[in-house]
Formats: sequence, C-alpha cells, structure tokens
Amino acid sequence: MKTKTQDHDLEYYMGKLEPEYESKGQETIGHMLDEYHVPFFYKNPILVWEDGERRIKRPDFTLSTYNNTVIEYTPVPDEAARKDSRVYKENRMAALFLKDSDLTGPDWKQRLYDKLEERYHQPHNFSIDRYQPR
Repeated sequence: MKTKTQDHDLEYYMGKLEPEYESKGQETIGHMLDEYHVPFFYKNPILVWEDGERRIKRPDFTLSTYNNTVIEYTPVPDEAARKDSRVYKENRMAALFLKDSDLTGPDWKQRLYDKLEERYHQPHNFSIDRYQPR
C-alpha cells in the first residue's frame, strides 16, 4: 500500500517539473524533446543584439547541448517570425521555426530529431531553417 502512495507522489511531483506551455504546439514539441532525451530550456531569456540595441528574447526552446539551437513554434508564420529569424541570424544563432504541419505524420519526431543531430555535428552552422517535412 505504501508503494502506491509513493508512486502517486512521484507522478505528482514529476508533473510539477513540466513547464506550463503557452500552446498545444509547444507542449507537443516539449514532449517530443523529452521522449528523445534532448535537454532544453523553455522560455529561457537570452541576450541578443536587435535593431542596434541589446534586448532580451525568450525563445520557445533553447537546446544548449545542441549548440544552443533555438526552436520557435509559429503555427502560422507571420512578420514577427520573419523578424525573429533575422535577429537569430544576425546574432549567429541556429534556429528552427516549426509550424503545425511540421508536427504531423508518423515520423515527424524522428525527422526533427535527425535535424537536431545534424546541427549537433555541425557546430558552426548558424543558419536559420524553416523545418520542412520530406
């Protein structure tokens, strides 16, 4: 009987470790990263140079062990996403922009993981990608 209580407590506290995601898409990406054991920071502040000034940005995901690759979830790419893309490029930060269609299909998780692994093995690749399913 005691074990059941401990298991319940463990599940409760493990649930508390999960970030409070702002959207279902971000939650889907976060769960994929957890499933593939990719450590990440959610909405972690970073200092960037933007429009001639230092500013703080909070990308959706920052993957420090993947050369600080940034992942932004943009369900519908818009002008703000294009601006963010430019800012990351100017700051020599690798960034992936994912939209809803990138989070579908039977192998989307593996394709995203493969893309991250590609970046891991290319430490000086600072390009901006609009992730494209095959």
